[in-house]
Amino acid sequence: MIGTRTQKSEKIAVEKIFAILITIFASITFVIQPLFSVPDEGTHYANAYGIFHNDTKNDNYFAAYRYPNNIDFYRDHKFAKSYTEKGDYTQDKLALNFTSTSVQYLPAAVGMLLGQWIYPSTVVILSFGRLFNLIFYALAIYFAIKKAKFGQWMMTAVALLPMSVQQAVSVSYDVFFFVTVFLTFSLVTNLVTRQDRLKWRDYLPIILVICLLFLAKQSSLVMLFYFLALPVSLVRPNFFTSAIDSIWKFFNRHRLIFLVLMALSFLLFIQYYFKNYEGLTRGLQVLFNTFFRPDIKTDLDEILVTGVIGNFGWLTHRLPEWFVILDFIFLFLILLNEKPVKLQNRFVFMSSMIFIGNILMVSLTMFSAWTIGVLKLFDIMFVSGEQGRYYTPFLICLIPLGIYLKKYITVKMSDLVMKRLFVGMLLANFAYFVILTLLFYYTDDGGSQFITQFSSWIRGLI
Repeated sequence: MIGTRTQKSEKIAVEKIFAILITIFASITFVIQPLFSVPDEGTHYANAYGIFHNDTKNDNYFAAYRYPNNIDFYRDHKFAKSYTEKGDYTQDKLALNFTSTSVQYLPAAVGMLLGQWIYPSTVVILSFGRLFNLIFYALAIYFAIKKAKFGQWMMTAVALLPMSVQQAVSVSYDVFFFVTVFLTFSLVTNLVTRQDRLKWRDYLPIILVICLLFLAKQSSLVMLFYFLALPVSLVRPNFFTSAIDSIWKFFNRHRLIFLVLMALSFLLFIQYYFKNYEGLTRGLQVLFNTFFRPDIKTDLDEILVTGVIGNFGWLTHRLPEWFVILDFIFLFLILLNEKPVKLQNRFVFMSSMIFIGNILMVSLTMFSAWTIGVLKLFDIMFVSGEQGRYYTPFLICLIPLGIYLKKYITVKMSDLVMKRLFVGMLLANFAYFVILTLLFYYTDDGGSQFITQFSSWIRGLI
């Protein structure tokens, strides 16, 4: 009997584990996650609603949702009436306002349109938008994991982190962003392990993925660099492929020159980007302070680092650093236990650079668009406004590096132990997320005295 159970456990495919856990996690989150409690969800709600209705940017009704929700609204249990209270939707007339940037909101917008048709309360409309976004997330990520040629465990772990689940059960365009990153990486794993040349029909998914990258957040465009590190044997030899192959071979033989050229290119880019903000020296100082000076950028640990795994609500409650450290150790172990695959060094290097490049791209964009553009902090010496969730899906870009490190670091676990650790850590993360959410939003004092209050309640019963 024990042997039979062990065999069945080992045969459970990783995509099935994802399907089971996302169903459990999302169902619970769908119930307990308060209205507009995901960062900027009110703005995303208005943007998605505006696809099939008149413009909502200047509508006073939607403006009320663009800011953090009132915590007392939940702690006083007044939120219940929102389920039956009809919203004052002055933009009820159907209209099509669809642009290329609207694609990110399409799943949520379709759900919201259906929800409004069923019952025009804010809760119903938002819930249906969340539901359709969630279905899109679950199906697309399931497909990406199932079709990936390697890295499936890491992909599943990242897709089920508390931060990922919070975003999945929302109307945020982060759902489209996460899906784009996962589908792109899944496609790349197929291309980099392919032995024969591409046929005409094989170009269709490549074109679709490239379109997704241009339609998602700008930072996702950094994944286009993957196509410079794929085997040139995928296509017929031509001048372009020969040039790329020659460049990679040259830098593989002269790595010191390669590193020097990379450093010079980085400095030139920073000089260009900060040409209107005092140039290279300020740019380097801003980046250094942002990533290496937590005494200057005081939210470096709690928002950027912890935020990759779990800083919830409008950055109101989060996992503690000690638990996040355990999560990073867990993810590292997952990387080291991915199945071995023969990968070219150029691909491992490029994937690692894409991970770092996303971090830099997001930070530079936030500096010019938010720190300077919105906050008008012209003299500030660090980036303000970036959050760890911007980096979460790009964790899967570290998979090739983890497979490469298996040559030097050996951590062996049986399939059964691996799956038990995997499921156990994900359940622990989600349980922590649920407890924090319930305590923060649904107790009078945010849960600061729930143990003593619970003890007094038990004594009262006795």
